[in-house]
Amino acid sequence: MIAVVKAEAYGHGAPECVRTLLSEGCDFFAVSCIDEAVAVRMVCDRERKSADILILGYTPTKLATHLARYNIIQALLSEDYAVKLDAAAQEANVLVRAHAAIDTGMNRIGFVAHSDDEIAAAVTAISRVHRLSHLRLEGMFTHFSRADEAPGGEGETRTEQQAARYRAVRRGLEERGVQIPFHHVCNSAAAVRRASDRLDGVRVGILLFGARPSDYIELPLKPVMKLKTVISHLHKLLPGEAVSYGGDYTAESERLIATIPIGYADGFLRAYSGAFVTVHTALGAKTAPIVGRICMDQCMIDVTNTGAQTGDTVTLFGGDPKELYAYADRASTVDYESLCLISSRVTRRYVGDVTSDENEELQRTEE
Repeated sequence: MIAVVKAEAYGHGAPECVRTLLSEGCDFFAVSCIDEAVAVRMVCDRERKSADILILGYTPTKLATHLARYNIIQALLSEDYAVKLDAAAQEANVLVRAHAAIDTGMNRIGFVAHSDDEIAAAVTAISRVHRLSHLRLEGMFTHFSRADEAPGGEGETRTEQQAARYRAVRRGLEERGVQIPFHHVCNSAAAVRRASDRLDGVRVGILLFGARPSDYIELPLKPVMKLKTVISHLHKLLPGEAVSYGGDYTAESERLIATIPIGYADGFLRAYSGAFVTVHTALGAKTAPIVGRICMDQCMIDVTNTGAQTGDTVTLFGGDPKELYAYADRASTVDYESLCLISSRVTRRYVGDVTSDENEELQRTEE
C-alpha cells in the first residue's frame, strides 16, 4: 500500500498521520511536491524507520541533489523532463530514483499513450530514459480519471481503456527487455473495485481518512477527523428579523440563534449554509440547521428548543461519514476538497499515541 499523504494528509496534518502510519507498518508514501516529501522523510528519520517516498508531481530539475540527499523517488513527467533531470543529476554527481508517469487518458502529466502509435512512441521514449546514466527507473504508474463513477457506465469503460493502454506500454517495454520492477495504477476507488489492476501497489488516499472515494462505493468507514467548535453566543431572533449578510434567512417566528466561531476562512465554506450540525447539550445530542450566510470567521445555527447553552460543543462533521458527504454534496464538490480546505488556523488535537511534548502543546492550546 502506498499511503498518499499530500496536502497535509488531506487536511489532517501530515507529520502525525505519517508517524501513525509508520507505526502500523506502512513503508511507502506518496506526496505532491519536494517540500512535502522532505517533511515526510524527516518524520521517518525521527521515528528511525525507513520508507519509500514518491513525488507524484513536478520538481524543478535543479533540485536533483535534494531528491538524492533525501532518497526521494521522482515521477518522470515526460522524456524531456527526464533528460533534463538526468543532466542535473549528472552535473551534481548524484543518482535520482524515478517512476515513469504514463498518460493513458487523464491528460495531466506523463508519457502520452492513447493510440497505438503513441503507445509505441512511449515505449521507445521510456526505453531511452531507462538507459540514462543518473536516473534509476524503478517504477511506472498511471492515474485513472473515472474509476469513481457508477459501475457499468462510461466511467468503467474509460477506466478499462486506460488499464489496457497501460498494459500495452508495459508489454512493449518487456518485449524490448526493459524490466521495470514496480507498477501501480489504482487510486482508492480502483483499489476497491479493480482487483486485477492492483499490480505491485495501490495508492490509497481518501480511504485512509475514512471518507468515500466515490458515491458508488459503500464501505464501513470511520472518519479520522472530527471538526468541532463551541457555541460562543446566544440571542433571540424576533419574527421578521434576518440573519447574517444579505438577509437570506428571515425568521417567521421567534427563534433562538447560536453563533459558532467558524467560517469560510477556516475552510467551512459559504456553500454549506443550510446544512445541519450536531449540538451536544445537557439534554443530549441535537441537530441544528445553519441559518443565514456563513461568514469569514463565524456562522449561526438555529438551536430553538434544543436546550443549547453557551459553551456547548458543536460537531460539524466526523461523527458519521454521511455528515461530510452532506456538506460536499451541498457545495457541489467532493469530500477531498472539504477535508483539504480545513485551514491551518484550525487547531488540530490528536487522540491516541502522542508524545509527552505533543501532550504539553495540546494542553497549552486547551488553556
